[in-house]
Amino acid sequence: MIVPRALRSGAVIGLVALSSPQRDESRLERGIRYLESLGYRVQLGRHTYRRYRDYLAGTDAERCADLEAMFANPRIEAIFCTRGGYGSARLLPLLNFDVIRRNPKIFVGFSDVTALQLALWKRLRFVTFSGALPSVDMADGFFPPAEQQFWDVLTRTSPGMELRNVGCRTISKGSEEQETAPTGTLLPANLAMLCSLAGTPWLPSFTKSILVLEDVGEEPYRIDRMLLQLRLSNVPQRVAATVFGHFTPSPGQQHVSRDVLKEWAAESAGPVMSGFWYGHEREKFTVPVGIRAALTLRRPHITLLQAAVRD
Repeated sequence: MIVPRALRSGAVIGLVALSSPQRDESRLERGIRYLESLGYRVQLGRHTYRRYRDYLAGTDAERCADLEAMFANPRIEAIFCTRGGYGSARLLPLLNFDVIRRNPKIFVGFSDVTALQLALWKRLRFVTFSGALPSVDMADGFFPPAEQQFWDVLTRTSPGMELRNVGCRTISKGSEEQETAPTGTLLPANLAMLCSLAGTPWLPSFTKSILVLEDVGEEPYRIDRMLLQLRLSNVPQRVAATVFGHFTPSPGQQHVSRDVLKEWAAESAGPVMSGFWYGHEREKFTVPVGIRAALTLRRPHITLLQAAVRD
């Protein structure tokens, strides 16, 4: 397992656009000012403000080159993706994974970047971070508990961090009715992006994982269909536990039916939780991809059994 070094005070943070272009460039500017106000220095990828095909922040080659350049640059200590959208999976056939293997550092992405993060875990066993983004969470009033946890998980080198929030609840204790807290490899993911990797060499094994799922703007029947796809692939029986985060509807849409989550729980060997702070909301934990964690059912929460960064 490749664990990046902890973020140091005053470090240089590289910002890259690996998915869609900036819809509102002023939001990214505010995110940059926020990082600089904390004493960090910011370096932008060469094609950060590029727009290609209207829905991509540059060609595949340009975005891939920006990412590889950030990993190869010894001055850069962490890399934050500016936003999600669409396009990170297009980089997988092009990416030089050896550049990342030789130069591991903190890599934070979310939503669409799920595809790249799961591939980095599958290919390199490289720990990355699924969570807050500069032009989203940092642009306008970073939610204080999320802000505190974000910087803690990037700087804390001791295990035992608890991810606990009001409203998280246990749906099912699982068919195995475990008396001890189930443990497994944390795999936080956007549901649509995870399903898009099905049948590809980039999808990691779900066996004995703690699968944390979220999505945004999907009709309830589409959430149903994607969870069904995973159920038909026997995923609920293979994971150690499942944690459902936010499934944020677009305006005018309905929320996902609880019955859909209960169907998943009915087939799950391990416990199932919902209401966890993970997703396209202000209330968002930044969750490491790939470290060992434990799920506690009483006063439900996740405990990180390993630190996600090292000295």
